[in-house]
Formats: sequence, structure tokens, C-alpha cells
Amino acid sequence: MSAHLFVFGRSHELSFHELHTFVPNPIIRILPDVAQVDNLQAEIDPKQVINQLGGTVKIARVKGSIEAITPEAIAGFLDGQDGSETFGVSLYGSQETIDTGLLKSIKEILLAKGIRARYVAAHEDQILTSVVITKQHVHELIIVAAGQGFIVGETVAVQDFETWSERDYGRPFADPKSGMLPPKVARMAVNIAGESPPKADQPLAGKVLVDPFCGMGTIVGEALLAGWNVIGSDQSAEVVEKAKKNLAWLASQGSTLRGDKVVPYEFLVSDATHISKIIPEASVDAIVTEPFMGSTEIQLKVHNGKFSMQEIKNTIKGLEKLYIGCLRDWQNVLKSGGKVVIALPQYAISGRTYFVKNVIDRCENLGYTVSAGPLTYSRPQAVVRRQFYVLTKK
Repeated sequence: MSAHLFVFGRSHELSFHELHTFVPNPIIRILPDVAQVDNLQAEIDPKQVINQLGGTVKIARVKGSIEAITPEAIAGFLDGQDGSETFGVSLYGSQETIDTGLLKSIKEILLAKGIRARYVAAHEDQILTSVVITKQHVHELIIVAAGQGFIVGETVAVQDFETWSERDYGRPFADPKSGMLPPKVARMAVNIAGESPPKADQPLAGKVLVDPFCGMGTIVGEALLAGWNVIGSDQSAEVVEKAKKNLAWLASQGSTLRGDKVVPYEFLVSDATHISKIIPEASVDAIVTEPFMGSTEIQLKVHNGKFSMQEIKNTIKGLEKLYIGCLRDWQNVLKSGGKVVIALPQYAISGRTYFVKNVIDRCENLGYTVSAGPLTYSRPQAVVRRQFYVLTKK
């Protein structure tokens, strides 16, 4: 057993909560974007783990600690076992810099030991990307500021950027009006809905996950890959057909869906507030969804400065009514202790924010406990920010 560092992508809180759900070990939050997991079992393959997580971009095995960033201290963690070393260093949580002078000094120390060495320098943010590490076959050391010193880790797995990008941009159908949740974020939400990490050869023992606003099928696809039995539903038959074709495309990617071990899935056409009419009572373990978040016309008006505050308030009021209606209906299909992982919209306008507050305020009366949230995901300059909440049926 050993300690590992998990480095998160842009959505720090969502990524941390995903990791907390996924890994049973105690987790130490070192920085907003770095956490340490101690005593990770030796049989756990970091490369397999990182493929199951949406929010973690790197996993590093802790090699030791240093008091100060010096060429000698860093070079001590580079052994060049095959007689050569292509190395790089990423620095987290410190105002110090890893400049080319430092890297050249490390190279010279390695050369003096008889190790052929070359270095790859990080950009201004002091962090090597997964693309650079993969494409240039870099042996990366991660240095993380902690207390009065630094933790040093050796990267053992990086996120497969090509596969995630293909799932996002390679699918046949994508429609901003029917959901823009990226696959990585969808996977995080799906993992948060689970009780424990799924294994490649052991799907979640027949557990059922539903997305009542399935749109193009992103959450459905990620839930399938994570081992759930899945039901996707949307009120538009046309959208459902596109989602089916996206899932057929995903299945055509071969081993992506584990061949003949694909867990079952189906699609329904239904209003999200009435899924209890077609899904059996108390048959669902989790609902994971990004619901309708308001007309895109409102968002365009905000960008163009042609909105009215009354229009925004009416939009929020209408969304609250929709979501409360959904939660009331979903009570019927969820098992006791079942989870709802839902992205609720927060409108950011002229320095103020507008949120569907009544939805959270009424959760207890609707039969839910707020287990987590808000866990924020938003793009820069976005009018609508997603606030993920985890609700548990009482």
C-alpha cells in the first residue's frame, strides 16, 4: 500500500466529491486541485482508476518530501533505470518557479551520473498537460506545496484526453438546446450517484439509473460505461432518436462498452414530471440529470444586454415549478435511500446571481435530504452556472 496524489481538472469541488464517493480510503485535501489518498491498495491500477474518473487528470505515487526546491533534491527522485530520462516537473500551490535554469541543472546532475537526460519545460502555469506528458513520453514529477515543505510524487497515470474528446466531439448528434453537459462532467455526476467504484467485470449488480432529461444521451452513455443499467427519457421523440443513435455510435467504438458485457439500457418518451407513469414504483437506485435550464433566448438577451429583470424572475419561477414537480414525481420511482444528482441553474447577471432557491428550501417537505451541494461547474463568462446537488430520498 502507498500514498497517491490525485490532481483535479477545472471543477475542483465536483472532482473532489467524485473522488470522495469513489475511493473508500481517507482523503487529505492538500490544495483545491490536489488531494492525497493514503494506503491505496497495491492491486488497484491507477490507469484503470483514472479512466473511471471524470474529474481527475493525473494520479501520482508519493515518492517523498523535500524542504526546498533545488536541483539536487529533485534529481534524487529521477533514477533513469534504463540509462536515459525524459523528465519534467509540475509545481502546484507555490509561487516559486520551475525555470529552464533549474531544469538544466537537474539534467547536468543526471548526466554526471551517466544518465542520458532531456527535459520538457512546463508553460507559465508551471504545470505539464496530459497531452504533453503522453505525446512526449515524459517522466513527470509533481511537486505540491504542503506546510513548510513540498510533497514529491511520480505521475503514474494521466487522463486519456483523446478518448474523452472523441466521446464529446465525435458523436453524431450534439444540440446545445438539448443539453451541453460534457462527458467528463456527466461521468462525475454518475460516479457521485454510486455507492462504490464499479469494476470492469462487475457491473453495479443490476442497479438502475435514470436520466429523465436525457437530451443527446451523454449521461446515459457515461452511466453505461460505469456499469449501471440505464433508462433515458425525454419528452421529445426526435431527441430520443438522436440519443439512440449516439449510443449506437458509442457501442460501435468496440471495447469502449466492454463488448458482449454491455449492461442493459432503454429509452422512453415521457415528460420528466410523469415518469412514474411508465417506470415501476421503487425500482430506481439513482436519478442523474441536467434538466431544462431555461430558454437559450434568455441567455442570448443577457449577452446582448436586452433582458428585463422581470423576465429573469419569471424564468426562475417557472423552473422552480418544473423542478419541484419533477422531484415530487421521482419520489414514486426511487427506492428508499435512492439518490438524485441534479444540476440546478444559477443565472449570473450584472454582478448578481439568481438561483432556484425554493427547490432546495422545499426538499425536506418533498421527502429528500440534501446530502451535498452546491458543487459548481461553469464555463468562463457563462450566464448559466450549474450547481450540482445530491439529494437522498428519505
